[in-house]
Amino acid sequence: MSLTFPDQLDIVKEGLKKQENLLKQVAGFYADAIESGGLVHLYANGHSRQSVEETVIRMGALTGFKPILSDAITTFNDVTGANGIRVDQFYEKVEGIGKILLKEIHFGPKDVLVVITATGTTPAAVDMAAEFSKQYPGLKIIGIASATQSAKIPPRHSGGKNLIHILEENPNGYFIDNSMPNGDLSVEFQGNTGRYNVCPLSTVGAISVTQSLNELTIKELDKRGVKHYVLRNMHIADTTDNYDEWLDDQRKRYALASHNPNRVQPIQ
Repeated sequence: MSLTFPDQLDIVKEGLKKQENLLKQVAGFYADAIESGGLVHLYANGHSRQSVEETVIRMGALTGFKPILSDAITTFNDVTGANGIRVDQFYEKVEGIGKILLKEIHFGPKDVLVVITATGTTPAAVDMAAEFSKQYPGLKIIGIASATQSAKIPPRHSGGKNLIHILEENPNGYFIDNSMPNGDLSVEFQGNTGRYNVCPLSTVGAISVTQSLNELTIKELDKRGVKHYVLRNMHIADTTDNYDEWLDDQRKRYALASHNPNRVQPIQ
């Protein structure tokens, strides 16, 4: 018996390298939003919330990223009970959530929306992308999901489209593949007690995408001569000064998401 999962990480690495030009383009949109004093808004459901948390508040995090995480579709901690997996998955299929969530946000003229979902087929994520594309056709929207599954699996949303279809039809839409194989599970083996599939790759892939964008965005800002706030490692040095500056910049940006006098008016 030998360990094979580390070999699967090459799939993610190669996927990122193939999309380097696209990632640089998207990082440019991120930089546009941040340089203007605005925000990159990150929506996710299910386990994809980890990619949002990795981007928004983490050592090495840039200011200018704001989460859109609704507890009903992201708190996958319990297995059974009132917050069990059946309940969570029920809410993931509820349509109309995009319109409700967007009512809570003011988008600036350079703001970006990112929709992260493992498969690209979850109705709630599709709903969010469809509604944003309708209300804010002039703003950039980025999708991070499985290209294979999003393109092949029959849509579950009543609109008859998956995430990849919505972004392909939107002139301001961009789709980034998380390199997840069809079905997600990357390791299969025949054991003495049966055949097993384990090791989902979607979370590793999505986080790798978001960290690649993190690197490219700060490099793009620096190239433009924009000095920016990045949260330092708080475990190895006194970073109180950096921490306070980082939070103050976030506070100013986050305030605009609730009340922005220069907001883009949605098309209802």
